Amino acid sequence: MNKKVLYGLLVPAIACVLLCAMLIGAGGLFYKSSLQNGGAICCAVSGHSAKTDTDSIIAADNVKVMPAALKDENTVFLGGYPLGINIRPQGVIITSRVGVVTSNGVITPLGGIEISSGDLLCAINGEQVRNAEDIQRILNKSEGDVTITLSHAGNRSNYTVTPAVDSVNGERKLGIMLQEGISGVGTLTFVDSRGRYGALGHPVKDGYGNTVQPESGEIYPAVIKGVVPGKRGKAGELKGVYSKQTADIGTIDSDNIFGIFGKYTGNTQNLIQIEVGGRETVQPGKAYIYSTLYGTSPRLYEIEIIKAERQNSPLDKSMVIRVTDRELLAKAGGIVQGMSGSPIIQNGKLVGAVTHVLIDDPTKGYAVYAEWMMGR
Repeated sequence: MNKKVLYGLLVPAIACVLLCAMLIGAGGLFYKSSLQNGGAICCAVSGHSAKTDTDSIIAADNVKVMPAALKDENTVFLGGYPLGINIRPQGVIITSRVGVVTSNGVITPLGGIEISSGDLLCAINGEQVRNAEDIQRILNKSEGDVTITLSHAGNRSNYTVTPAVDSVNGERKLGIMLQEGISGVGTLTFVDSRGRYGALGHPVKDGYGNTVQPESGEIYPAVIKGVVPGKRGKAGELKGVYSKQTADIGTIDSDNIFGIFGKYTGNTQNLIQIEVGGRETVQPGKAYIYSTLYGTSPRLYEIEIIKAERQNSPLDKSMVIRVTDRELLAKAGGIVQGMSGSPIIQNGKLVGAVTHVLIDDPTKGYAVYAEWMMGR
């Protein structure tokens, strides 16, 4: 979804997009392919495109792997690894209303109710619905009118509806098209001392711009198969695969402006530990993105922090960044969709995560302070 943002002191507005694009259906995709892989996320770093600061814990030729236990609550396991994301809202997403062909003609049972695409069908006769099978099961065992619970912008309302009887199969129907869940690809930012992870740095939204309030969800290890470079006027994207048939490595219980969060169940034994830098430590100048452009191994890419906002309370768009790394520019054109959540490291500390790309200039984008992602 495009937004208008001001960049620096320039008067012209520059469009930006979330780096985690919207999905198109149940089990659908953030991008044009789903990310699937059977392997576990590991810390197999093969090399880097730029030398780090001398005090960085991630040296270009010597990745320091520390003991599995974190030393304190301000130290985290570093992300940078691609994730497959599967999130289910608190109901099923209504995409549209359709007519039901009955013996008395075409009937639209919900035609008299004000419904917007993206509203949730949460329950029928007080029984929660999670998928199309739940809806059909409840309708088939009911008689006469039913009470449906709809959620619009987080507000729930009940309506009495008369289901239509399909003339072909005799089933009772509500005449709606549905989306059961949202799936896609993003990047792990960190795992903290409580065993909770943070990823993406921005919310997962449905195709109608609504932030998804998860009833449940999972994250999976993923493999990046390639990258479509970004160019002025069109964001690039990472291409990859993941499989819901493999073991998940965590759950999703929160989705907000700072990303997705939940319990991490993957192996952290070989992950890099890093201290989290507070927002007051972030300064304009050289920094690094730790991200995966191919396979499962993150690499360091040099960037410049152009502007660091002095935010006194949790807000998104904390930093304006610019890619300066030649390899990243050559392969991706800058920042691309799927990199959302990629850690930003400055002076050897995790200080933020990439969140947006500027459509008019894919070498630039926004990031959120890591401090705002902690403790969620």
